[in-house]
Amino acid sequence: MALLTTRTSPEDRARALDPLTSRADLVALAAHRAADVRAAVASRRDCPLASMLALVNEDDPRILQALACNPSAPLTVLETLAGHRRPVVREIAKARLRAAAQVA
Repeated sequence: MALLTTRTSPEDRARALDPLTSRADLVALAAHRAADVRAAVASRRDCPLASMLALVNEDDPRILQALACNPSAPLTVLETLAGHRRPVVREIAKARLRAAAQVA
């Protein structure tokens, strides 16, 4: 994890998007100081659940939209986002919840 401090944000973002990045590294990247890196982690289908649960408390709309659009986001994450104060985040999450209800 010390490696993260020596890289630039674009390098870390590329690493967050790299399918070969380990889950342990994704957890570390989910706590990165740059919001674009955290958003990249939030967008991944293999985003660790613990990271999703932490990222759902972020305020940056890029992170929240990435989570709301993530096909692997669990219902608990979508339910939290469906109550968010940002309309775009709220509407994406509500639409995903409606779609999930139709499938069930």
